[in-house]
Amino acid sequence: MTRVPVRPQYDAVVGLDPRPGSEPGFAFVLVKLTYEIEGATAVLSQPEPLLFDFWSDETLKPRFPPGSDYWLDKRCSDVVVRGSAFAWGGRPTPSMFVSAQIGRAVKRIAVFGKRLVEWSQGRPRLSRPEPFTEMPLLYQNAYGGLDNRVPIPAQLEEDYMRTVALGMQFDHPGLYPRNPAGKGYLVLSDPVDGVELPNLEDPADMLTAERLITRKPELWYRQPLPWCFEPTVGLTFPRYLFMGLDPWFPAPEDLTLPEVKRNFVPAHLRGRLAKDHDLAAGYLQEASLGMVFAPPIAGQLVTLTGMHPEEPTITFTVPSAPSIEIEIEGERAGLPPLLTNLVILPAEKKFTAVYCAKTKGLRRVFIPGIHKNIPIAARINRDAPIRYESPPTIHDRLLAAGAAS
Repeated sequence: MTRVPVRPQYDAVVGLDPRPGSEPGFAFVLVKLTYEIEGATAVLSQPEPLLFDFWSDETLKPRFPPGSDYWLDKRCSDVVVRGSAFAWGGRPTPSMFVSAQIGRAVKRIAVFGKRLVEWSQGRPRLSRPEPFTEMPLLYQNAYGGLDNRVPIPAQLEEDYMRTVALGMQFDHPGLYPRNPAGKGYLVLSDPVDGVELPNLEDPADMLTAERLITRKPELWYRQPLPWCFEPTVGLTFPRYLFMGLDPWFPAPEDLTLPEVKRNFVPAHLRGRLAKDHDLAAGYLQEASLGMVFAPPIAGQLVTLTGMHPEEPTITFTVPSAPSIEIEIEGERAGLPPLLTNLVILPAEKKFTAVYCAKTKGLRRVFIPGIHKNIPIAARINRDAPIRYESPPTIHDRLLAAGAAS
């Protein structure tokens, strides 16, 4: 389902709490602005549409695609960079660095050309990287993957094969929980040919020949973190921890877990979730490790290096949020917007910013499908109102079905 922006300057939608199973508890407004980077200045440009409305678009595949603009309960700002590493001057290079800096926070990625695991007398080593001119910054090129040689425990094999037959396979004892789509993850020490090494690595935690093989699948958590700027997938570690899920082999929850040591997730999260359900909101933050920021980030300088084919550095300042007003039954009030998604496309010198604003409640109950006209509208930067589109009522749908038959 293709969406068309509602205004020449932005896209926006106004709605009611869409969560199933209860009466709507709030009204919300989503606004998406698109900017071009001219010099070091962000200039409004033709708007991109809001992406992936999983609340109402049942055709989405996967059902909850990464990078949706429709998460309504985020607490922080996700910053995503979509692009490639470009060798300076177009001259092939075997390795380079790219970085994204937002304010004082910096995330760097070491980028390598194609490398393979080589074997000498049964021991692995990392081959020299091949020169490249462009390397996509995708999780498929980061550390991870599947060592399918790891056996399924005998007592679980029948159940596992049943889930595979039903198309429900999403875990395996040889799967790297942090990034199943990546490359380079090896558990067993038997030599195997053709294994590619990751093109993207954390410069502070590089893969070495000595740590290439885990030898025990339950020791996966000691391996390097997958280092990328892309949004994460919901069924990956540590994001699914916030939903109370665990990998095949649960990881420790103390400082021996790199995500805890580096303050990406709280220590002892499982127990804390049982006492504080609000912590589950951490699942909604889709940005990669180190790219989730406490608000506000407006006014922060963004500097990107190595991700444009002709310019070594791109800079811009995060713009101020738009003003958002909501009108309910003739009463208008301003709402504080939260920047939920900042998505940067450095090769295009462009970025989008999505803001979410919500009421704290509703003075009376509105039920889509029951009430024919729900008088709610939003104004963005004092523009003409964007009105809530009430869905057909159950009564109207029954009448239409009767007329059609």
